[in-house]
Amino acid sequence: MNRDLSTSAATSAYAAHVAGLCRRYATAAAAGGFDAIAVGSGLLEYRFQDDQAHHFVACAHFLQWVPLGAHPGSALIFEPGRRPVLVVLQPEDYWHQPPPLPAEEFAREFELRVIRSAGELLSMLPKRRLALLGPESQWEGLGSAAQAAVLNPAVVVNHLHYHRATKSAWELDCMRRAAQRAAPGHRAALHAFREGASEYDILNAFLAGCRQTEPELPYGAIVALNAHGATLHYQHRDREPPARRDIHSLLIDAGCTVNGYASDITRSHAFRDGEFAGMVADLDRLQQQLCAAVRPGVAFPDLHRQTHLAVAGLLRSWGLVRMDPEDMLREQVTFAFLPHGLGHLLGLQVHDVGGHMADESGRALQPPPDFPRLRFLRRLEPGQVVTIEPGIYFIGSLLERLRTSPAGGQVNWERIAGLMKYGGIRIEDDVLVTTGEPENLTRPLLGD
Repeated sequence: MNRDLSTSAATSAYAAHVAGLCRRYATAAAAGGFDAIAVGSGLLEYRFQDDQAHHFVACAHFLQWVPLGAHPGSALIFEPGRRPVLVVLQPEDYWHQPPPLPAEEFAREFELRVIRSAGELLSMLPKRRLALLGPESQWEGLGSAAQAAVLNPAVVVNHLHYHRATKSAWELDCMRRAAQRAAPGHRAALHAFREGASEYDILNAFLAGCRQTEPELPYGAIVALNAHGATLHYQHRDREPPARRDIHSLLIDAGCTVNGYASDITRSHAFRDGEFAGMVADLDRLQQQLCAAVRPGVAFPDLHRQTHLAVAGLLRSWGLVRMDPEDMLREQVTFAFLPHGLGHLLGLQVHDVGGHMADESGRALQPPPDFPRLRFLRRLEPGQVVTIEPGIYFIGSLLERLRTSPAGGQVNWERIAGLMKYGGIRIEDDVLVTTGEPENLTRPLLGD
C-alpha cells in the first residue's frame, strides 16, 4: 500500500509540522524562562591548518524546522506568538555555488531574511532573554550580545529531545521516502555481490542505485564481506574481491536521507546455498516476529530480553550451544553472539535522541542490570520509529572470553570454527509504532 503524501497533502503536512514545532518551542521557552530561541545550522569546519572544509552536516534542531542541509551560517529565530524568522546565509561567492533559497513550499511558513555574511545574524537576534541552540562555534563569533544569551540550556534541549521521538505526519513521509530511496541501492548491492564484486564496488553499486553520494548518507555504509561482518561497524572497503571460491557472505548496513531524515537498513546474504543460508533464513524469521511485536505500551528493554531468549533458542537448535535459553541468558552466553541492542530510535539522526529519557525534564531512565548499554529504554508510543536489528556474530575476542568461562564447555567449538569465515548475520528494518499493527517502512520495498 502506497502511503506517500500527495504534493498538496505534503504541503499541508509541513505546515502542520511547523505549527507543532511552534507549540513545542513555546512550551520549552516558557519552561526555561526564555523570550526567544535561536537555532543555528552550524558552520563549516576546516581541517587542521588547511583550507579544505569537512563535509557540512546541519544541526538537527535546525533541520527539524526546515530541510536546508547545505546552508552553514543560517538560523531559525523563534519568538512565541510571532512568525518564525528564517535567516539564510547566501554569500556572494564565485569560488563556490551559494546555497539556494528554500523552495516556496517551505519558505511560506517563515519570515525569510537573506544575509551575505555570518556576522549579519547578530543584528537579527532578539535583545530579550535568549536561548541559543546549535554548535557553539556559530555563536562564539557573534560577540557580546550572543555571549549574554544561554547556549543549549538543558531545560530547552531536554524538552525538545524527549519529543523528537514522536514524528509528525510530514516527518514520517520523509522517512518513508528515505526508505524508498535506499531500496534500489540494496538491490543493486546484492546484484554486485552475486557477481563477485569487491566491498568497494558493492558500495558504489549501492550509491548508484539510490542516487546519493556517500557524504549524503545518514551514516557510513557498512559493506562487509565474509569475516568482516563480525566487526559491527566495519568501516573499510577492500578494493579487490576475494577469489570467487572464497566469497561466503555479505553484511550490508546502509540507508539514505530525505530532507535530513534517515532510513537504516541491514541485510545479510549467503553467497551460496547451505548451512549459513539456512541460518540467515532462521534469523530473518525471528526478525519479522520481533517487528510484529512493536506495539504501543511495550517496554523496549523487554523486547530486547525476548530477543536474547530467541537467539539462545537458535544457538541451541543449530547445535552451537548445549544449554537451555534461560541458562544461556543467565550465564551471559548470548552476549558473546549478540553484543548490541535490538534497536534504537530513528529520525533526524540515525541514533536519534531521547531514548534514555523518562520525561521532558530529562530525567534518565535506568537500564536493566543485565542490559546496561541499551540505546532505547522507553515504552513504545504511536509515532515513534525504531529499528529492529537482531544479529548473531562470530567475533573472535568475545568467543575467546566465552571459551574460558564456566559455560565454555557447553559450546560446540568445532562448529563455531567452521562459521568464523561468515562473520555474522544482522537483519534490520525501520518500524513505525501505530495504535495497532506496526508499519514496517522498509521490508515491503526490498521484496524479501
